[in-house]
Amino acid sequence: MTAPRRKSLTIATYSRIAIWLALLFIASGYALQSVQINLLTQSDVDSAFSEAVASQAALALKTRLDDTQRLQLASSSHEATLDALLTGNRTWLSDLKHLLPGTEDIRLLTPTQSQNLQTEFSFAVQDLVNRTLRGDKMKLEAVNINGEQSFFWASPVPATGTPQGVLLVRYGQDWLNAFRSSVSGDLGQIQVMQKLTPQERTGIEVFRAGKSPVKSTSPVTLPINDYWFLTYTPSDHRPVVSLLDLSYPWLLSLLLTLSALFAILFIQKRALNKSRSHFQQFLQRFFKQEINSNPGFSLKLFNELADDVLLASEPLIDRLNSAETSAKTAALTVNPKARQRDDLPELDEGDETSDEAENANNAEPHNASRTESTTGSVREQSASYDGTPLDFPQNDDELPAHIFRAYDIRGIVEKELTDDTVRNIGKALGSEVKARGFERINLAWDGRLSSPSLAKLLQEGLLSAGCSVNRLGQLPTGALYYACFESDTPCGVMITGSHNPAEYNGFKAVIDQQPLSEEEIQALAQRIRESDYTHGYAGVREDDISQNYLSRIGNDVQIGRDMHIVIDAGNGVAGPLAAELFRELGAEVTELYCDVDGRFPNHHPDPGEPENLEDLKHSVLLHNADLGFAFDGDGDRILMIDNEGNTIWPDRMMMLLLEDILPRRPGSDVLFDVKSTRHLAPMINRLGGRPTMWKTGHSLMKRKLKETGAAIAGEFSGHFYIAERWYGFDDGLYVGARLLEILSNRQDSVADVCRALPEDISTPELTVAISETDKFTLIDALCSDEALTSEGRVFTTDGLRIEFSDGWGLVRASNTTPKLTLRFAGDSDKTVARIQTIMKQALTRHAPEIQLPF
Repeated sequence: MTAPRRKSLTIATYSRIAIWLALLFIASGYALQSVQINLLTQSDVDSAFSEAVASQAALALKTRLDDTQRLQLASSSHEATLDALLTGNRTWLSDLKHLLPGTEDIRLLTPTQSQNLQTEFSFAVQDLVNRTLRGDKMKLEAVNINGEQSFFWASPVPATGTPQGVLLVRYGQDWLNAFRSSVSGDLGQIQVMQKLTPQERTGIEVFRAGKSPVKSTSPVTLPINDYWFLTYTPSDHRPVVSLLDLSYPWLLSLLLTLSALFAILFIQKRALNKSRSHFQQFLQRFFKQEINSNPGFSLKLFNELADDVLLASEPLIDRLNSAETSAKTAALTVNPKARQRDDLPELDEGDETSDEAENANNAEPHNASRTESTTGSVREQSASYDGTPLDFPQNDDELPAHIFRAYDIRGIVEKELTDDTVRNIGKALGSEVKARGFERINLAWDGRLSSPSLAKLLQEGLLSAGCSVNRLGQLPTGALYYACFESDTPCGVMITGSHNPAEYNGFKAVIDQQPLSEEEIQALAQRIRESDYTHGYAGVREDDISQNYLSRIGNDVQIGRDMHIVIDAGNGVAGPLAAELFRELGAEVTELYCDVDGRFPNHHPDPGEPENLEDLKHSVLLHNADLGFAFDGDGDRILMIDNEGNTIWPDRMMMLLLEDILPRRPGSDVLFDVKSTRHLAPMINRLGGRPTMWKTGHSLMKRKLKETGAAIAGEFSGHFYIAERWYGFDDGLYVGARLLEILSNRQDSVADVCRALPEDISTPELTVAISETDKFTLIDALCSDEALTSEGRVFTTDGLRIEFSDGWGLVRASNTTPKLTLRFAGDSDKTVARIQTIMKQALTRHAPEIQLPF
């Protein structure tokens, strides 16, 4: 007895809807004759009314700001304020709070006391105080701190002459209550935004008052000062002044009705195609005897067809079963070996190309019975699942928690990434994709020997969770990220060990175009521990996006002159596409280790290690090339060598990008990590940007970039995130193309261009082995060590960075390996050695057992 199915729609239902819509057109045409407005005259009235209200509101707010500024400047000029700054007597501050209405906090800060405001408040407050100490004009800034908005005014003390300190006043929401309450909701809505430039798309909303109109109207925006802008949106209640020609409502009604009819036809076509696809899957699985009942379809027609198939095939199935039983009995008499797994799609080994058969590194698992699509580049495979959990063998070993790291999932293949663990990661990831409202995920992998087999296992888990898969094949990570923006799903997973040793591998996941990190990765682990998985229909489709990806970069980048470059891919996955890309851009390319070989026989694919750059340097000099690019194992990092064989570290590569981008995006935020040079922030300020030091890590950087709307971000490791003309993800190939564009449009050699950039004497990134449990404890101890931190300016955004007048030093805990990472820079070798000695003494005090490389 079959279970009752839910009521399904008939195709006639859509025709009835179309008829009713046609009738609605006739009725609405008559109704709209009575709602005719003269748009031109009404627009003039609305415009004059809006301009008057907006001007009045802007004048009131500007008066409020001017009054506050005058009061604070008067307070800064008072003799008692200067005396309190010099003597440290804070009694006067209580009197100032009565003079400055709306004050939540008031501080008198000397230059030394103002150095670490970024930690307490934000970089915006730190930058506001720094500019005031430099003598800039007194300025107000709205700042969001822990979800609450405050207003900071910084005025110099004394108000004239050379500032000896700063009067920093924090006003709360009550400060503007008088102005907010004066806004009448009947007139419309007032919104005040803080922007660095009028052209800036995003900003900080200072406040919003009044009622939001239901209908769409034209807002009026007026500047309050250089950085505050008031926008008035009028209410819906406006007088009607005249009537339109009678043909207008008919045309409008006709357009809307036709649009609705076309939408219904489109929905009908999608419903038919979806049900047809599910019906094909039903037939395949029914004749494989994987199911023996109607799974149910959204359209009644296909339910009836499925019932007819079941009814008509019953005698045939009985005869086939009898014949198959006899054949199996005879086969077992000759060869007792039987197939062990009947619950998974069969693998068609004959579909592998001859190259794949010769090279196990390039072998890809395929499911049987594929059908070509109309494009020729996309193939839909027969593997699909109806929600029944697959009976994979289970492993009772405990899930290794340490493979779930801050930015990705990474571990040793077969030891930590076992078959069951990888399948379960696929189940958890597929379940999370489904839980967020998506049906499909892009899947790609790097050139490691283990990557194709991990792709097969991960795919099995994804399908078991009811998540369909776009198999993109062997690609750089940047191409996978590109697919998440330009394919039919914003989700993706990259199988890569990045620059780790060959026995490692891992997974970088993206959902809704954002990388998973920290708590989200831990949530996947929790899903696995609780077996919290979804189920449903799922299919596999092979998709080749490589040419679209290369064309997207090629259409964006223009090379100004002939350039000869050397590419060292370290036998990583980026080699073939990188060579093809730069040749298509018009460069002469010399390839170095651009064939994909997961054994990495020449050198490790980590351009951050100086010894891995020696072959590239030699090749650039040997071929008299203009420059060289080195990529890491999965192609999301890049490093540059100039024509004289000098290493251009990523923080100086960032400077080249900034000189090109910021003149087109003035006022934009720029992010850089704690390992970057101290010369970046001054350059960003000079070019009109807003510098922000942030935590190391590709997922952390990308989230912060989206949060701030920054134009570009960069890490010393070689990750760059360009949001100007690109998507904001880290892609070594695209960054190399942009750098080639910049350098090809300059007549000087690459070495001469880079010599003009500010540079310190610096060390590369140094690493120190330490246990996972001790590394964060040691960082906390160093941050509390006054003997270490008292001599310089301290930043604890990510680890501990100490800046001195002539250099800086950094120590932080790696989020991907059991190591500390350190870097030192200064204006001379002597300075670097001094800072290293200070850091070494502190490390020896707290962890005498570790071995330091300096």
